[in-house]
Formats: sequence, structure tokens, C-alpha cells
Amino acid sequence: MKIRLLVVVILLSSVTPAIAQYIFTSIDDPTAQATSIRGINSHGEIVGAYRKGPLRHALLIKDGQFVPIDPTSILGTNFSEAYTSNERGDVVGQYVGDDGYFHGFLLRKDVLTTLDFPGASDTYAFGINESGTVVGYWDILDSSGNTLIIHGYTWKNGNFTQVDFPGSGDTAVLGINARGDFVGQWDTGITATGAHGFVFTQGRYINFDVPFPGATVTQANAINSQGAIVGLYIDASGAIRGFLAEGAKFTAIDYPGAASTRPWGVNSSGQIVGNHFDTANSHVRGFIAQPGNIGKP
Repeated sequence: MKIRLLVVVILLSSVTPAIAQYIFTSIDDPTAQATSIRGINSHGEIVGAYRKGPLRHALLIKDGQFVPIDPTSILGTNFSEAYTSNERGDVVGQYVGDDGYFHGFLLRKDVLTTLDFPGASDTYAFGINESGTVVGYWDILDSSGNTLIIHGYTWKNGNFTQVDFPGSGDTAVLGINARGDFVGQWDTGITATGAHGFVFTQGRYINFDVPFPGATVTQANAINSQGAIVGLYIDASGAIRGFLAEGAKFTAIDYPGAASTRPWGVNSSGQIVGNHFDTANSHVRGFIAQPGNIGKP
């Protein structure tokens, strides 16, 4: 699947790109070589990963402290990354197992649960809401490690349900909110040159593409309780950039001076987190974008 953007647009009226009114702050673990940021909950707790040496490991940032997540488990010995935490502090993400495949995980009250979709080669966990519903995607690889197909899923209380955008070749579910609305990306097949965002809400799927001039791929990464969506798109120059969709209003999200900006999470206060790259070849750095109205009456 190509990287695409999603838009929670209720669709098709005139859509005007807006300029972001945000205060951006870079997030870097001072003891790490690289910091990747993926999600933020309404308490301001941020999750992602840090790299000290060859591997990334899952990370929690709370009260200004950078805390490895479950460092004595496989999350601390193997490659791992956290993607979302809900209001209860449950964390989901993925790790590479000793078998060389990706496995989703749920960490709840210090209990680590591995999530493997039945029959999958890899399973990835990207989002969790307050009711404990996890979303993500799984794939099937051939004997050479090539991806054959990708399907989305939801998981709750040990039960998986496959999710496919109607008529799609591949589907990835990347975020879910408290109402159970979820977002992601779909395409017509593994060899497709483009991809589209989607939102599932009130029992129906809505397709969308970011409306910025020259944009190609669209990917929706997260949706908050108000229905605001953040994600990624590829612009006319081939650079990966960020967006915020609020109904039919699309806002570009670009870390100042960065070569690439990749929003991954948005909470109920409208705080956006993600990653940025100073240059095309620089290491990944995290960021938080604060709406200009936070702290104002």
C-alpha cells in the first residue's frame, strides 16, 4: 500500500486548504539517538519509541519524563513501538518477535497481551479506544517476504473481526475514537500506485482524498472524539506532509522548516503529535503541535 491521507470530510462541497495556527515543539529523548512519536491521549500522555543503538523500543512520555514501556519484556529486548494509549492508560503497538514477524501488543495494567490475527504473517496494532477496541491491520507474505495482501481488523476481548473497505484490494485501519468511528487507508491492490483515506462512521464507509493541489496518496492516521482527523499525504514534489480534516475544512500541518511532517495522533483537546525530518536523510524527531486557542478563555 502506498502512503495515503484520509479526510473525515462529509464530502464534496467546496474545500479550501487552511493555514495551521499551531505552536510546534520538537520532542527528543535527550538520551536517545532518535525519537519517534505516534499518539497522545486526553491526559497529555504521549507514546512512541526511542532508539539507543540498532533497535527502537516502545516509549511513554508522561509529566515530562521519558519512560521505557515494559523494558524487561520482549518490548525492551526486541524492536518495538507504541502507537496509541487510551484514557485508561492501555497502550497498543507492535514488536518483532523472535520468529522475525511483527506482532501486535496490548499492555494493560502491566499485563502484556500479544495480538495475532489468525493465519496472518504480521499483525500490527495502531489504535485503541476507551471501550478497549483495538484496530490495526494484518498481512500475508510469500516465501520471499513479499506482501501479498493487507486487511484491516478490530479486536476486543480476544475476538478479531476483519475489516475491508468495500471493493478494496487492501485495507489498513489506523485509528479509532471513543464513539467507535475508525479511519485508515485503502487501495485497489498491492501493486496500486495510489491510495485513499477513509472514515467509518454511523455504520457507513466514506472515501476521501486530500484536496491540496498536486496531492496524490492520502492516509488517515487518527480521529478524536470530535471527529477531527489527522494524517499524511504526498504532495506534488513527492514529499510526505501532514493534514488535519475537520468536516470539509482541511488544514496543512507542517513542522516549520522540516523536509517532511507526519502527524500520527490527535487528542480531544486538538493537540497533534507526530514525527518530522529536518532533511530527507536526517533521523526521525517527534513533535507536538498546540492549537493557538489552548489556554485562552
